[in-house]
Amino acid sequence: METLKLKVNLDVKRSMTLASGVKIDVVGMTGRQASVIANNKRLSDFDRGVHYTAAKIRVNDQPVVADDLLDCFTDDDLTTIMKFANNIEEESHPNE
Repeated sequence: METLKLKVNLDVKRSMTLASGVKIDVVGMTGRQASVIANNKRLSDFDRGVHYTAAKIRVNDQPVVADDLLDCFTDDDLTTIMKFANNIEEESHPNE
């Protein structure tokens, strides 16, 4: 940001390693990135979540896009990554 001379903190916030050995880092994202994804009316809610997650993570220290998440991970791995990246806790079902 030129006027304010501020730098956005995009450092690693937390990390995890999948059973396959793939390292997932959650990093910061800019407000503009979040806004562009949120305002993209062509995306379904699920696709919006995938795009948002892809913008927030690095896989083995490399940036990824939504297609990378959809094409390179199993559905179980994708669910794990999305829950981890977006701080989604497992729901407990007391009657089960």
